[in-house]
Amino acid sequence: MKRLYILFFVVIAGTCCYAQQTYVFVERDSTLHLDVYQPQAANGYTIVHVFGGGFIDGARNKKWDSDYCRMLAESGYTVVAIDYRLGLKGVKKVGLSSIDVLENAMMMAVEDCSAAVAYIVSNAAALNIDPDKIILEGVSAGAITVLMTDYARCNHLPATAVLPDNWKPAGVVSYSGAIFSRQGKVKWGDTNNQADSAIRPAPTMLFHGTVDKIVPYKQIVFGKLGMFGSDALAKRYDKFNMPYRIFRYTDLGHEVSIGGPKTIDELNLFVQQYITEGRKLHSDITVRDDDIQPSDFTYFTRKDLYNPKKKK
Repeated sequence: MKRLYILFFVVIAGTCCYAQQTYVFVERDSTLHLDVYQPQAANGYTIVHVFGGGFIDGARNKKWDSDYCRMLAESGYTVVAIDYRLGLKGVKKVGLSSIDVLENAMMMAVEDCSAAVAYIVSNAAALNIDPDKIILEGVSAGAITVLMTDYARCNHLPATAVLPDNWKPAGVVSYSGAIFSRQGKVKWGDTNNQADSAIRPAPTMLFHGTVDKIVPYKQIVFGKLGMFGSDALAKRYDKFNMPYRIFRYTDLGHEVSIGGPKTIDELNLFVQQYITEGRKLHSDITVRDDDIQPSDFTYFTRKDLYNPKKKK
């Protein structure tokens, strides 16, 4: 296990103290790192945090992501913030005409997320992590990545080949995510096989704004090609009787993707009920939060994201 350096942060106001350590988890065309935030009073669960940025931007150690990871560590979670390759960096248009480029970027991120999990599981004892209590959590492009990692795992896709045999995340948390499918409506493995839990998705919590114009809240479908957002996914979880919890933020857009710091209580409840207690709940919650005012980001579109001249 290659350790680069260790940084110690002490939170004065309160009793929390945690260490941050950085490791190399894989060498590709670039070196990919992960940061491990170890809490003083661990609750036993590890959250793998995957940053957002449209697969063109972002980093595991940007200020917002680092601050959020520290908040999670202060709440008792071991947190692992990971790198992944930005497969759309430099791309100025993303649509049906460039679907192969988009799919490649998503699967590159899934491959890197899987490599990070494989590294964590291989070094679980040294990192003081329980491999059976790893939760995948992501923001925007990171949310797409974690949802698709579990989807690819269930369907035995090549991008997750490095995952340990029979490993399954304890849960998946998505802030404004979606799943891309070439096979029509989303299916996870043999959804009729109730006995084999390994090929069914992990309990999943979804947060999404109902007017999101970057990652679809509902779905975008062309023939068998589709990008299925939280609304469409919740219907599939319901159809196949799989545990999920969805928060639908009315009249809000992609700003919901950065709602993690405000939803830690909901995360704790999800972990307690869906993972620790193993309850197979189906929760569908509509939220109208007047404290969150619509902003430019509410109306931000994919064209704005991938055309620098149009960015606000």
